[in-house]
Order: sequence, then C-alpha cells, then structure tokens
Amino acid sequence: MSEMEVGDNENDCSNDLLLLDRVFLRLGNAETDDQLESCLGRFLPPVILKLSSAHEQVRTKVMELLVHVNKRVKCRADVQLPVETLLQLYRDPKANSFIINFTIIYITMGFPRLPREQQLALVPSLLEAIENKPQGHQDGILVLIMPLLGTIKEADLNLKEKPKLASLILKFATDILLLPYRALPNTGDSEFQVPPGMSMRTYKRIVDKNQLNPNQLEEMKLSIVNLISKDIFNTQDVLLPLVVAAADSRFSVANHANSPLIRANSSVDWSQPSVVAPLYSLYLGTWGGLKVPPDDRKVPACTRLRLKIIQYLNKATGAGIMFPHCVQVIFSSLFDPNTNSRLRNMALMFLLNVINSGDLGQLRKVSSVFLQGLLKIIRSDEYAEHQPKAYMCLGRLALKCPKTINNQFALLEELVKKIPEATPEMRTALRDALLEMAVAYRINPEDKLEIMDTISEDPGTSQEAMETDEGSESKKPKTTAFDELQALALFGLLEHYMHSEESMIRYIAMRYSAAVYPQDYIPSRYLLLLASGDSQDEVSTEALKCLYGTSRPSEIDDVVNNVNKKETTTVNLDDETSEKDKDKEQEEFKVPKFGDVVNYVWDQMQKRKKGSNSKHRYVVNNQVLQFHPLTYQEILRYLRMCLNREAGLRDCSEHPNATSPLLAKYFYERLLDSEVLERYLSMITSLLSASPELMPLTCFLDIVGCVPEKIASKYTNLLPFLKNLFVTTTKEDIREAASVIYAIITVHTSEKSAIERELKDFVVQGDSNKNLESQCGYLCVFSHMCERCLVLAKRGKFGGKGFSGANWEPYQEGVRSLAKFLANPQTLLVSTSVSAISLLARVGPLPLPDSDPKQAATIQSDTPFNVNKTDIEDTVNKVCDFTVADSLFRIVGNAKLPSKIKERALYTLGLLCCGERFPFAKQIVKGFLQMAKDSKEFEIHLQIGESLVLCVEGVNSNENRDLWTELPKEGDAKIRDREALKENDELLEWLLQELFKIGKHPHPHSRQATSIWLLALLKNCPERAPISNKLPALQEVFMDFLSENSEIVQDVASKGLSLVYQNSDEDAKKALVAQIIDQLTSGKRAVAQVTEDTKIFEEGQLGKAPTGGNLSTYKELCSLASDLNQPDLLYKFMHLAHHNSVWNSKKGAAFGFHSIALQAGAQLSEHLPKIVPRLYRYRFDPTPRIQNSMASIWHALVPNTQATVHKYHKEILDDLVTNMTSNQWRVRMSCCNALADLLRGALSLHESLSQLPTLWAQLFRVMDDVHEGTRQAATTTANVLSKLCVRASDVSQGKDGKQIVSAILPVLLDNGITNVVREVRSVSLQTVSKLVSAAGDSLAPFLPKLIPALVGAAGELESAKLSYLSTAMGTDSGTRDLIDDMRANAARQHYTTDTVVKCMPFINIEVMKETLPKILELTKSPQLGTKVACTHFIVLAAHYLRNDLEPVAGKIMSNLLNGAFDRNATVRKNYAEALGQVSAYAKQSSIDKLMKKLVGLYETKEEDTARSAIALTLKSIAKAKIEHVKDNEAVLAPMVFLAMHAPKDDDPSTVEMFEDIWTDMSPARASGIRLHLLAIREEIERALTASSWTKKIQAANAVKTICKDLPDGLGDQREQLIRALLAAVHGKTFDGKQHMIQALAECCSVKDGEAPISQALASECINALLVEARKQEMVYKKHAIAALGEALSAIETDHFNQVYEIVKVILSKDELSMGKESDEEDNEGARLRREQLGALKETAYELLGKAWPKDAATQEKYQDVFFEHCATSYSMSSRPTQLAILAAATRVVERLVVLNAEPMDTDNASDSRSKAISSVVGHAATIIDYTLKNSNQVRHRRDALNLMEVLVKKLKDLNKLEELEKLSSIYNLYSKDLSKDSSHEIRAKVDNIKVYLK
Repeated sequence: MSEMEVGDNENDCSNDLLLLDRVFLRLGNAETDDQLESCLGRFLPPVILKLSSAHEQVRTKVMELLVHVNKRVKCRADVQLPVETLLQLYRDPKANSFIINFTIIYITMGFPRLPREQQLALVPSLLEAIENKPQGHQDGILVLIMPLLGTIKEADLNLKEKPKLASLILKFATDILLLPYRALPNTGDSEFQVPPGMSMRTYKRIVDKNQLNPNQLEEMKLSIVNLISKDIFNTQDVLLPLVVAAADSRFSVANHANSPLIRANSSVDWSQPSVVAPLYSLYLGTWGGLKVPPDDRKVPACTRLRLKIIQYLNKATGAGIMFPHCVQVIFSSLFDPNTNSRLRNMALMFLLNVINSGDLGQLRKVSSVFLQGLLKIIRSDEYAEHQPKAYMCLGRLALKCPKTINNQFALLEELVKKIPEATPEMRTALRDALLEMAVAYRINPEDKLEIMDTISEDPGTSQEAMETDEGSESKKPKTTAFDELQALALFGLLEHYMHSEESMIRYIAMRYSAAVYPQDYIPSRYLLLLASGDSQDEVSTEALKCLYGTSRPSEIDDVVNNVNKKETTTVNLDDETSEKDKDKEQEEFKVPKFGDVVNYVWDQMQKRKKGSNSKHRYVVNNQVLQFHPLTYQEILRYLRMCLNREAGLRDCSEHPNATSPLLAKYFYERLLDSEVLERYLSMITSLLSASPELMPLTCFLDIVGCVPEKIASKYTNLLPFLKNLFVTTTKEDIREAASVIYAIITVHTSEKSAIERELKDFVVQGDSNKNLESQCGYLCVFSHMCERCLVLAKRGKFGGKGFSGANWEPYQEGVRSLAKFLANPQTLLVSTSVSAISLLARVGPLPLPDSDPKQAATIQSDTPFNVNKTDIEDTVNKVCDFTVADSLFRIVGNAKLPSKIKERALYTLGLLCCGERFPFAKQIVKGFLQMAKDSKEFEIHLQIGESLVLCVEGVNSNENRDLWTELPKEGDAKIRDREALKENDELLEWLLQELFKIGKHPHPHSRQATSIWLLALLKNCPERAPISNKLPALQEVFMDFLSENSEIVQDVASKGLSLVYQNSDEDAKKALVAQIIDQLTSGKRAVAQVTEDTKIFEEGQLGKAPTGGNLSTYKELCSLASDLNQPDLLYKFMHLAHHNSVWNSKKGAAFGFHSIALQAGAQLSEHLPKIVPRLYRYRFDPTPRIQNSMASIWHALVPNTQATVHKYHKEILDDLVTNMTSNQWRVRMSCCNALADLLRGALSLHESLSQLPTLWAQLFRVMDDVHEGTRQAATTTANVLSKLCVRASDVSQGKDGKQIVSAILPVLLDNGITNVVREVRSVSLQTVSKLVSAAGDSLAPFLPKLIPALVGAAGELESAKLSYLSTAMGTDSGTRDLIDDMRANAARQHYTTDTVVKCMPFINIEVMKETLPKILELTKSPQLGTKVACTHFIVLAAHYLRNDLEPVAGKIMSNLLNGAFDRNATVRKNYAEALGQVSAYAKQSSIDKLMKKLVGLYETKEEDTARSAIALTLKSIAKAKIEHVKDNEAVLAPMVFLAMHAPKDDDPSTVEMFEDIWTDMSPARASGIRLHLLAIREEIERALTASSWTKKIQAANAVKTICKDLPDGLGDQREQLIRALLAAVHGKTFDGKQHMIQALAECCSVKDGEAPISQALASECINALLVEARKQEMVYKKHAIAALGEALSAIETDHFNQVYEIVKVILSKDELSMGKESDEEDNEGARLRREQLGALKETAYELLGKAWPKDAATQEKYQDVFFEHCATSYSMSSRPTQLAILAAATRVVERLVVLNAEPMDTDNASDSRSKAISSVVGHAATIIDYTLKNSNQVRHRRDALNLMEVLVKKLKDLNKLEELEKLSSIYNLYSKDLSKDSSHEIRAKVDNIKVYLK
C-alpha cells in the first residue's frame, strides 16, 4: 500500500490517524485467512513503526490496532506474519524500545508458523539480531531457533569471530542440556528442587514461558549437539556442553555427543585453567561461602553428571589441576551422602592424577588433608572395595610429599600388619603403597634428624632391634644420623620383618633396606645379603638388584670384578652442540669399606652363634653355618667386590690376571697379619669345608695366589681336602680352582724331592686312572705345579742353580703324556691337555725335541700344518714340538669338538711361540693363513688374530711373564731379546704381504678373516716397523673392506681405519678423511674380482631356486639364468648386486667415518655440510637393514639431532630436493620420508621459502610414481607440508605469511587442484582451503587467480560415476534431472566451493572486476560442476558486494541469460537463480532491457526449455527484488498471462511458475486482467493468428480464463475476441482445437447486466460451431457438440432443425453392435470406438436438452419424436447415456410450452395439448418406472425423481389428474423403498413429490 510508505518528515498526526483508520478498515474487511495474511504482510511493520510517533493519539490508535491483530491472529494458526520484515525492524539500531518490544512479540508469534525452509533461512539473521538485546528477548528467540540450529550449515554460522554471541548461545544451550526430562514444578510446591547444575533463575528463564514436553526437549538437545559438533565454535568452549550432553539420561543424546566429545578431548589443552574451570564450577555448584542472590545459586551436579565430568577432570594436568577446587571435588565425591561406589572410584583416580600432575607447592599445602581422607578410607570397612586405590594414592602421596608421612612408623606397622589377612588384590596394593612410601622414611646422613617425640612400635621388636645393633654401633666413635633413635628403631623394625614368615613382608623389608639407607650403610647391606638367600625368587632377585644394580649373573660378575663399562661410541662433531648438550653423570656406585663389612658380618655371626634361634643354624656336611649356604656365598661375593674396589682393581675377573700384582701389593700393605684378613679367611674356610663351591675357592685363591709366602704354610691342612676335591668333582671350574690352590700351597711348602714324587704320581694317575674326572684333575694339578715350579726356578727359588725344565724328568714325562692326550677321543681329556700345554708353553720351552727327521719335508712344504688332514700319524714315540703343533691344528679341524676347545687350541699355538724362539713359528702362521677360507665363525677368526699377534711378538710378548707378580709392559720395556725381535719383524713383514694378497680374494670368509687379523696386528703392534711402514697400504685395504656386504667386516674395517688414523701423520689423516667422505657421498668402490664362488647376494635375499637351492653365488645365478633360458636375467641380477654394493659402500663409509670421528672429533666439522645431508637421508632408506645401520651411525655421530639438523637445514633440504626425482625408487622414497621428518622438526618453514614451490612440484611428480610405496610416502609428506604451510601462512605471521602464500599458491593452482592424480588434487584442495582460513585478508591479492581455479576445479573433480549415470539416463529426463540436481548439490558443497565461500569476505569490487572475465569464460564450460560453481560464486558475490556490484551487473546478467537457455534443466535453474540475485543490484535500464528481451525471447522461442528458462529467470528476479517485476508489469503482463495458459501436458512446472509470477504482479487476478485487458487482448489476437497451434491453444485458454474471471464481463473487447476466434476456428482440425471452440462458446455467454452480443455475431458463432459439430472425428465432434450446446444455451436462438439433423445420425448408431472395422484392428481399438460413441451420444443428448427451442411450433414438431426416442432407447442405453437422457428430458420438460399454465385459444388446441401432455407423460413415466425399478444407482434414481418432480409440479398446475394419477401410482409403488434410501438427497426428493401429490 503506497499510502502507508510515510517519509521521515510526514509526521502530521491527522494523516497518521487517517492512515491507521484505513488499515483498521482493511483488517476488518479481511474475511479469509489469506486476506488477513496479505493485510498483515503489508501493514503490520508500518503500523509498528508508528509507535515511534511523537503523538499520544497515534500511539494509542496503534495499540488498539495491535490488540485487534492479536485477537485475530492468535486463534488462526495458519495466518503467516511478515517475520523477515519485522526482523529488519528489530535489528534497526535507530528503533526505540517500543518498536523493539512489540516487534519481538510478533517475531516470536510468527516464526513458528513459517515453513521450515524459511525458518532455517532466518536463523543466522535472528542470531545476529539478539546480540546486545535484553535477556528476555534473547531467551525467547533462542528457544525458537534451538531445534533448528543443528541443521544450519557451518558456512552460515561462523561464531569463532563473535565470542560474545557464541558465549550467549553456548550458555543457553548448556542450560537446556542440563534441563531434566520431567514435568514443570507445580505452583506452590514447596518441595520443588532446582535441577542439578542449574540455578533457579536459569531454570525459570527456560521453563516459565516454554511448555516443553520430554520429546520436544530431546529433539532440542539433539539439535544442540549437532550445532556444537560443527566447527563454528572454539573447541574449548564446546567442551562443557558436550560433557553435559554425553551424560544425558537419554541414549540418543548421549550417544550423539560421544564422537564430537572425543574430538574435543584430543584438541583442547588440559593444562589450561580456562578449559577445566567450567567443569569444576558445574561439578561443585556455587560455593557456600560466596555471597550471591538465592536465585543465582547453582546446585552441584548430580551423580550421573559428576561421573562424566570427573572422567574429563581426570585428564587435567599442570595448571589445569586447580586448588582448592580439586580438593572439594575429591572430598565431595568420596564422602557426600549422594555419592556412589563408581564415583568414589573415579574420585580416587582423580586424586591420583592430582598427586601426579598437580603443582607440587600447592600439593604440599593440602597433602595432610589428603592423607587424613585416605586414612579414613583405609581404616573403615565401609570403603573396603576402594581401599586398593586408596593405597595407591597413599603411596604416590608419600612419593611426592615425603614430609607428610615422615617418621610415622605407626602407619608403617599398621599397613604391614594388614598384609597377612589381606586378599591377593589388597596385598598387591599394600605392597605397592609401602614401597612408594619408602622415600618418606629415607635417612640422609648429611641432614640433622629430629628425634621423634613418640614412637609407636612393638616393644619386644624394638628392644630386640636395639640389642641387635648395640654391639656393632657402639664401636663407632662418632655419632651419625644413623645413631638417632628413629633410625635405629626403623632398622630394628626392618630386621624383624626380614625374618617374617610372610614373603611379601620380607620383600618390603628388603626394599626398605635398600631405599631408606645409603649404599654404603653396612647394616642395610647386611639385611640385603640375608634377603639374597631367600627361598622366594622375587625376594632374592630384587635383593641382588639392590646390592649390585642388576640381577643378571654375568652383569653381577662384571660389577664384582669392577669391569669397565663399554666406552661411549658417540662423538660430538659440532663444538657448539657439545657445549650445549652434556650427558648427566650417573650416580656413582658406592660400596662400604672392606674391613668394616668383614667386622660387621663377623659380629653378626658371633651373635648368631650365641643366640638360641635354631633358624640361625644351618648344618651342611657336618659343619654348622650361621647363614644359609646361598646367603653365605653372596656375603663372600659382596666382600670380594668390596675388596676389589678398595684395592683399586679393574677388570679382575679371575686371578691370576693383569691386576693380581696390584692385589698382592694391597695385601702386603694393608691387610697382611690383620684381624680383618683372619676373619675373612675364617669365613671362607668355614664355607669351603661345608660347601666347596666356586665362590669360596675363588676368594681363597685371591689371597693364597697373591701372598703365598705368608698364607700357604697356614693351610697345608687343606691339601687332602683340595686333592679330594679336584679328583672327585665333576665341575671343571671347581677342579681348576682347587688345582691352582693345591699347586700354590704345595710348591711353597714342600721340598723339591717331594714335589717330584708327587708329580710322577700325578702323571701315572693321569695315564692310568680309570675315572675320567680323576684323570683330568691329576693332569690339571700337574700342569699348575710345573708352572709354579718353573716360574720360581726363573727367580732362583726352585731347583737351585743350573736347573732347567728341559732336563727335568717329571716335567718331560708329564708333557709327553699331555701331548699324547691331544689326540684322545675323550673331549674332556683333550680340553684338559690343551689347557695344560698352553699353561706350560707360556712360561718356557716344552721339554721336547723340535722335530723328527722324517718331518723335514713336511716342515719345508707350503702347508706344513693342515687342519683338514685325515691321516693319523703314530705319535707315541715321536713326541716333539712339531707334533704338538700339528695335533693342535688337528683339534682345530675336528668338527666334533666344541668351539671353545678349538679357540683354546689356537691360543695354545700362539703361546708356543712365546715361551721360546719357536722354530716353527712361520709354519704355524702359514697354517693360520690356510684357515682363512675354512671357517666363517667370527670367534675363530678373532682367536686366530690373537694367536697371530703372539706369533709375531714371540718371546717379547707380555704373555711370557708370571701373571701373579709381574705387571704387563708396553713399548720397548717388554723387549727381552733383540735378535728375536728382528726375526719377528721379518715374520710380520711376510705375514702382512700374505694378508694383503688374501684380502683381495673375493671369498667372503677370506675377507672377513683378513680384516680381523689385520685389525689385531694393527691394534697390538702399532709401533713395529713393518706396521708403521705399511699404514697407507693398510688404509687402502680397510677402505676396500668398508664396501663389503657384511656388517662385521664393515665394523672391523672402520675400527682399523680408526687405528690407521690414530697412528698416521697429519697429511695422511686429511687424505683418509677425504677418501672416506667421497665414498660416503658417492658410494664408489673398486672393481671387485668375481669368481664362481663369489657371493653376489646374501643367502635368502633372493629366495630359493626352483630346485630348492640357494641363489647367492655367481655360479648359482648363472645356472638359474641358463635353466630359465633367459641370459639377460644375469645382467639384471648383477645390476641389483651393483646397487647393493653401492649402498654397502656408503654404509661402510659411514662406519669408517664414525670410527675416525671418534678420533678426529670436531676437526671434521668442515666436511659436515657435505656429510650430514647424506647421512640424514640414508636414515630413511626403505631397506630396514640399511635404515637401522644408518640410524645407529647417525645417532653415534650426531648426539644432538635437533641442533645439527637446524644448523644444516639448508644443505639437507637442497640434497632432498635434488634427489627426490632420482631414477632409483628407494632414493625417491627415502627423500620423501626424510623431507617429512625434516619439515616437522624445522624451526620455521620460512627457512625453506625459496624451495617451497620446487618442493610442491617435485612432490606432485612423486605422488604419481610407478612405485606404490613411494607414492604413499610422497602423499604423507605432502600432507605434512600442507599442514606446515597453512600454519606458516596464518594471518598472525604478517609479512612472512604473505610470502609463503605467494610462493606456494601458484604451484597449487597451476599444477595441484587440476592434476589428473586424485591424491594430488585432494591435498592441493585441502591446502588451499586451509590457506584461505589461515591467511585471512592477506590472501586478497591472489583471489583473482585463486577463485577461477577453484571454480574450474569443481567441475573437473566431479564424480565420474554421477556424470556417466546422467549421460546414461538420457532418455529418462526425470531421472536425469534428478541426478543432475544431485551433481549440482555436490558441486555447491564441494571442497572447492566451500573454499570459495571462505574467500568471499575478502572480495571487493576491484577484485571482482579482475576475476569476472575468467569466471564468465568458465560459465561456457561443458562441465556441469563448473557451471554450477560459477553461478554459486556469482550468487555469493551478489550477497557480499550488493550495490557495489552495479557496474558489472549488466555484463553478468547478459552472460547468465545466455546460459539460462541451456539444454540441461539443472543448469537453467542455477543460471536463472544467479541472474535473479544479480538483478537485485543492477541498473534500472539494464533491468528494462532484460525484461523486453525476455518478452521477445518468449515470442520467438517456442521450445519448452526456452520457456522454462524464461519462467525461471522471471521467478528468480521476482524472488530477489519484486519491484523489478512490478515496475515492468505493463511489458510482462500480456506475455505472462498468455504463458500461464500453455498446455500442462508434459511439464506443468513452467506454467505454474508463470502463474506464480502473475500472482506476484497481481495478487487479485480479476483486477490484473482488467488493468491489462487491452494489451492482453492484443497479445491473444497475435497468438490466434500465429501459425503455431500451441500459441492458438494458449490464446484460447487465456480467453476462457478472461471470460471466467472478469466479474463484470468483457465489455467492448468481447466482439474483437469473438471475431479473432471465429477467424482462428476456420480450418482443419488439430490436437487442442477444442479449446478454441470452447473459448468461442464461453465468449457467447455474457455476465449479468452486460449487453448481449448482436444477432448477426451470434449467428456467425452458431454457424461456425455447427460446422465444427459436423466434423467426423468423434473426440473432436464431442467437444464441438458440447460447445455448440453451451453457445445455444447462452444465445437462446432456434437452430434445433440443424441440431437435430446432426444428432439424429449420432443417436441412430448402436455402440453395442459396433465391431472391428478391419482385420488389422484389434479388440482394444473396437472397444475404444465404442466408448467414444457412447460419450458422443451423451453429449448429443445434452445438446438436445440445451438446444431445445422456445418456439412452440418447433416444439410441437419434435416433442413426440424426442420423448418417444428417449423412452425407446433408454432401456438399451448404457448407464452414462441413461443419465444424459434423464438430464435432457428434464431440461426439455421444464421448457415445454404444452406444460405451461397458459390457457389455450381454441378447444382443438386444448385437445391437442391434452394429447401431447398425455404422450409426454406416458413416455416420461416409462423412463421413470424403468429407472426406479431396475437401477440402484443414486444418480439414476435422483435424476429420475427430479424428472418426476418437475412433471408433477407442471401437471398439478395444469390440474391434469389422470396424468398425475399415473405418476402417483409409480410413486406409490417405489416410495416406501425410496424413503429408506441411504441417500439424503433421494429421501428429500421423495418427500417433496409427496407434498405435490397430496
């Protein structure tokens, strides 16, 4: 209503009141809902605006009007309100409070009435509107939209940038989620409780005005979960509502919230207080001490909700554990009345987390509170099921806050006493808690301990403990922390527990002994030693671990013997790194003083002897021990360890060794003749007598061997015992130890003669004794006694002057006997004899001749000794040095003997050269060299290397010394014989030459052996001239070995190079480093010789041959290639072998580099830029073997990977980029994996800025690699790079972020998103999309290129399956359109389109102008997805730019209009929609041109698709801006009116759209037609004269609508329309022509008060219709007859003669007699013709009724004929025809002149009239009687009664009693049944007739 559009200055009160009155009148006249809705839509917003009037009268009038509106609308739920317009008023910042308050009333009233689609569209606007509005308004709107928010798209609701609005929504959503599913509280219900988690105020704001049933509430909660699951809120903000939803009592809500809650859980930072504070608040409610209004006080969460909240509170760490909130949570969960078992359990888990992860300072403040709570649980049976976790918490609390529990021995005793009766689960919990509590009782000797005030303990226990310690502690002259009362009490308690029957208590006491006291506190070590012999393995094993740091026997031996740990293999190549990162020193292993330990143990032994406890006595072999034998042995071992460490010994595994002289010196200086040594020996001998095991023997040997002169004489009484021991024992180590002790005591206490007798006896027993162990014992003790005698003889202490072992007869006999045993079949005897000869050979020459003359030829041969000899020589009488060596070689070659014996034999061969200048040293070396290929055992090769060193050192070797008394010497000091040195140098020179030759042999065993032997020589003889002169040659050999396909050889070679480097000069060192680096980077190696035995691959690397054999050597590969008849296969194998060799070379070079780096250190830093990139890449090789090797080398070379990688980032990146497209797939794959690792660890991606485009391009190439693993690696790397690029491009990065975007965006757009590889496209699109979100407005310069690329990609990335399916459904247009709509939806929701949406906030008109040409070009793309994406972008642009789009809108509309006529319906719809949106912001001139063009197109294009496009376009324009349509109404109205009358046969949607457009232009159709009638008539005339039948039909339909809808008629336009129709009717018949004749008939009918058409024109119309009625085509003839009837009925002219002639022919035909017209016609055709004839007859009868003339003469002529025909044919007609006859007869009877009540002029006329009436009544009665008698159809009976009623009325008026009687008889016959008919209409007719017949 234009008069309501009041300007800002029109404030006149009278005008406003006048306008309001008119509105009131309009509303009052609105009778229907549609009219009321229309009025409200136009007038309600302007009326509300009048509330801002300054005049009170106006505001009062508005209030009256609004009251009226409320009354009308509230009771009419279907009436829509203009919510969108009201929303604009509500959002208007200039609106006053009156307007806002009334607007919100009608918004909340009208919003629920809107269709769901409109509601969804308005939700974003409503959300924006409620910001900064009163809370009541916010609540009302939020309740309305909450059920809808879950279905809103993420793009429409991005609340991350609106924190205030997001907070408002989430708080309200949380309150709704907290709302329980129960009824509202009853008013006045005093017992009502506020729901948990809510306050009374929050509860009332939801439920007071909103009556929600449980199902509605559930639906609302599901919608809220959907909403907060989307990425439109900050993750930490949605955590609380998700937790509440997950705890909901209905499964649908809880289950729906679980998945997003899991995602949120993994995303939030649980260490942030802002994350967990809301959870604490909800859990606890409002704190009682906080002063808040009662209605605002929140109730704590219920148990169900608490269970869910505490589950997530348990994830809090650091600052997220908030004090004192966590304390309140724990105690309320544990002890509140409403808690349950599950919540208590969760609370204890939370307490454990608080203790573990909470702030230590805060924890210490409340630790005592926690302790009291835990003790309450522990001491109460009520909480029995929770006690295990309580114990766990208690232990951890003690660990974190030891001072809380310090010195509480009563608690310790209390917990320990519970163990025996506890269940298994409880026992475990108690044990763990007690063990963790140990730290609370730890005693620090450096601290001053406070004396406890009270000690709760068992008096007997404490007293016993005090007495136990009194003896030893009282001897200490100085008071320490361990003398304090609490320390003594604790020790007594532990000692008491150590003897408990319960193994777990003993275990706890043992652990406390280790944890509470330091390592060097002797009493605690004593308790641990007692525990080491415990019967329970758990206790004993853990005790050993506490004593020695390990429980493994071998490692314990290393600790006892003080074996040096392996030296570190890590080297700092970077000085900077080494300064920054230093390894922390490990805690030093402390042991108490040897003497103190011996004295303490001795004192305890004495107390046990005096005590009465039988458990302290162990009888073994009639000996009483104070400890269990196992405990005793462990005590001795611990004492031995203390002795070794106090003496400063290292690597003192078995004496004699290199440290034996040092131990002897310690004995002489410190322990000899001391009480400590006496006690130690007493303990040893006591155990030795009772249990002669290895440990007491070893301890005894340590002393006797080191100081035999002082000790041996004291223990001669042990000799029988020792002899019995080595003769009878079956243990070789005990036999050996006993033999040594026996030999030392005997030699140092006996005369020579006695010794000789004993030696002879031993030889005899060794030869003749039948017991194998005895034989071995005698031989063993013989060798040791001889060794001791020979050593003493060298010092002049045995045999006197001139004594020579070579002439000593017992010695000679024994050695010959030993030599014979070398060939004995008994392995034990062979082993003993080999050990004996090695022992004797060390100290001097064997008393044997050099050789036999018969052996001279063998000696001079090239193979004097051969391990593979099979001939057996008679050596009984020919024992000599040569035969001994030969026997030893045979032992080595004997496959039946163990490796240990072989290694001892090889060692013995070396020792033969040490005792004397052995004449066969060179022959022995030759024998060793022959074994290079015979064995692949690494240990054998190592032993040969050691023996070779002995051979080339000879008598100058350190092995040629007394191990008990002489220390090893180095350098010139060890040279005893210069002549021998010269011989040995010659031998060494020869040996090196031979090894160099052997090393070149390709056999893998030879190369392994050679590398090991060369390393042994270089390591042990570096100062020897032959070695120092050949360092370059050694370097070359070791470099070659680095390329070997064996990690052993590579490792050995690397160590060799390290030694070469160590012994070289500076120039040689530099050359060596350069050579290794070259091999490391290039993998080059010398060309290797290949023989048939050369191993090309490792066994199993290529699988098995078809025959089952191996495929490793060159010969085997050739054989396979020949068998397969594929000679080229060999070359492929060799190519693979070359590849392996290259990598082996690189790996070996890395080994070598590592070894040299250990020596050179930071001197190699100048080569690091070249080395580090290669090593870094090699770590990621796909071959696990190479990868692991390189990784270990990398970690050894680079101690700080992060710092090194950061330093050489550029070099590494360049290397990876260069090699990423290598021709080897493993290189490409390793580059991808390495790149991912490098980028993850980089400080910043900006370091790689210059390489980023290349990186992306290279990755795209590799992602299309032929190798699957490489593709996968490249894809993973691309995803990593994508995340990093997005992070680096964030808007917060500023200029750096823009540089990243400018670097990577071109390659992503040009090569990525349109790539043919799916993975490339996917990662490119994801990256671009995330870039848009991250980069923000910094992306603006790139939008002109980015947006067209994304839009184009939408089509290229379309689903090929959908596209194919659309094409395949070409014939089924409906299905095809449906599929195309799916394709369009997919394009609009595609990743690319979503990215375009994200770009829109950064678009301005300048960017749009630059982007537009490419977009318009893309609109011509053949791909549907691209077209849809283009239109979607244009729609978005119109939405964002609005009026700024005006300069380019015309150009856009022109292009879109062309696309709107596409053949595809989906494309048409999208283009039309876009055009409509753009038109809203176009210039008026452009709109005018567009409208005229659309009208012109409609007139020229008759295709359905074109007209559909025009309709879509107009509808879109109207939807976007209805003013454009209304402004061009004069142009559009004729076309639209005509278009809306097109046939609806095929596609009614187009016509319906035109109808909607007409409704938009003119809601009242009649007024619109009247307004544009002239233009419409002209348009109709043009259509009727057109050649197109369709247009003619449209025009005819339009004419019918005009005639029907104009209430006051056509007026002066009627005649012109009739003449146009008459002109168009002439001509041949066509489909649809019936519409034209129907229109003509309609035009003949005039409205009331309208002048009738002229007679001439009427005659023309009737004649034209008569002509059409005579046409033969039955369907058309039927329509023509019907139209003729309508026209005749309207005009009322007499043309019955012509009508009768037409009808007579029709009625004369009988449809029942119609058959097939020809043989070709089927039965269906005949049936169809019969039906058509029946329908034609019906129409004919209707025509007769309507055409019945008023002329009496004509009636007289045809009335008898008519009624007679009707009566005759009625019974034979079909039921529809019968109905037509009844209707026609009724019409005729009504118009019969003879039945009128007018008097006749003459008597003849009266008679004639009576006859006529009688005839008519008779025929009519026949029809009526037949109908009532035979038909039960309601319509038949009704029409028959209707005919009777008309006749009865007429006859009664004429007083024709006879005829009335006739009809009355029929009536009476059937009236009874008819009055009972179910049809009310029939019963009413019967009653009416009855009235007339009275």
